[in-house]
Amino acid sequence: MIPMKFRLIVILFCFLLLPLKAQTDAGYLQLARYEDQLKTMFDKLYAEEIPGTSVQLFKQIDSLFFQALSVEGSFDYSWSKLNMIGKLKSDDGMVNVFSWLYQESRDQYQYAAFVQLREKRGTTETFRLNPGDNPDIKKEKYPQKLNDWHGKIYYELITSQYKRKTLYTLLGADFNNSTSSFKTIEVLAIQRGKPEFRNNQFMNGGSVKNRIVLEYSADLSMSLRYNKELDMIVFDHLAPLHQIYEGFYQFYGPDGSYDGYRFTEGIWIYESDVDARNK
Repeated sequence: MIPMKFRLIVILFCFLLLPLKAQTDAGYLQLARYEDQLKTMFDKLYAEEIPGTSVQLFKQIDSLFFQALSVEGSFDYSWSKLNMIGKLKSDDGMVNVFSWLYQESRDQYQYAAFVQLREKRGTTETFRLNPGDNPDIKKEKYPQKLNDWHGKIYYELITSQYKRKTLYTLLGADFNNSTSSFKTIEVLAIQRGKPEFRNNQFMNGGSVKNRIVLEYSADLSMSLRYNKELDMIVFDHLAPLHQIYEGFYQFYGPDGSYDGYRFTEGIWIYESDVDARNK
């Protein structure tokens, strides 16, 4: 039989936990309501028959999702009903990335993305990526910023450690227009509590690049993935469909070979002719 004093301690402990549990349950219910609202809105957005008629809904989703991510518990919430958007979590459990698109016309897409950080003291903060309009923004040399971003969908997040620094490498896709598409590789780091795109993170021979941008025909597809077995990013080597199209990337596509980038001493180093068969 449990002594009376221990029974009182257990009762008191449970009583003290009640407000915390109630607060947690309330937060979960609020997130569930946000998720249902967002799902309904995304379903309506992507059921659109005529591109360009739901621009306002696209903006409303952006605003509502940002509100939802400010609710306590949102960082660990699964958002399982939002199955038509990019949802990525870093291996160290410190970064979430959400992204989605909207086809405004046959030749124009709009993108939205949030980077959510878990801070060491347990709180979270969400940062919006705002697309820029610089004509050079889709080039490898362009230095992206949170408020000057090359819009895209992120579909893979690689967490790497070098010395005391954690780097987050994002693989993305930009459907661009009716003639060409892009796949991208870029690196984020956390600086003074904020996400920041890192420059000079890729080396190809004697050339150092801010990020990797691969353009190819919109009528074709290309693979760009992190291969765990090879421990490197592997992608289709792109080549012109005919010699006369050299330099016209809307006529480029996979030639059957593979290239890659391997993380070495804090940067990604290019390797050609990677053997990725059956791996």
